[in-house]
Amino acid sequence: MHYPTQTDLFNAVDATWAPFALHEHKGWLIREGAGGGQRVSAATLLTNTKDAEISSAVTKMQSLGQTPLFMIRNENATLDAQLDALGYSIVDPVVILAAPLDKLLSNPSKQTHTVSVLDAPSASAKKIWTAGGIDQVRLNIMARVMAPKNILKAGNMGVAFVATHNGIAMVHAVEVLASHRRKGVANTLMYKATQWAKDQNCAWMAVLTVRANIPAKTLYEHSGMIEAAAYHYRRKASD
Repeated sequence: MHYPTQTDLFNAVDATWAPFALHEHKGWLIREGAGGGQRVSAATLLTNTKDAEISSAVTKMQSLGQTPLFMIRNENATLDAQLDALGYSIVDPVVILAAPLDKLLSNPSKQTHTVSVLDAPSASAKKIWTAGGIDQVRLNIMARVMAPKNILKAGNMGVAFVATHNGIAMVHAVEVLASHRRKGVANTLMYKATQWAKDQNCAWMAVLTVRANIPAKTLYEHSGMIEAAAYHYRRKASD
């Protein structure tokens, strides 16, 4: 089985959590986020780019009304050092975890909740997401995704978004109401996501979380997922 490369995973992130627009600009990929947060608003070096000027990326992001923000991957060590020297601080290290679907399906979590599959967010799904800080702007991101996608909802307890790209199903925006946490809701949502992804002929499941979110990272690792890629952001502390 072909294990997804880091490039495969990063391409899946952009496809399944969609920026408002993507701009190729002087060796950079600039994400226009329309207020949707860091993941859809950061700049990355285009593949095989050499000697791209940081200032050109900064100018482009500012022209879009965005605070300059850079996504730094493992292969960007030189850029990382340059940004550090310019006063850009590390923000929110992120880990991408992944596993083969067959592995996840062979070790199901205890299914204690019924999960509905929705084409669009219901009022109760929106309420759960709002409680977790996932606002209309993030819902707009989900609406922009052109790949196969669905919303998974466990009663009035929890909700998640899943979409696919090139055989990878990626889960985003997993949110469980505080009063229903540690009751298997997130496990149930993730297992339902693997079942749905299998129906979409995917071979892999992936999910992102900030490295500091130990409960979420532990949940995904206990299901059988392992770290497959990582990145962090850099932003000027004064911005």
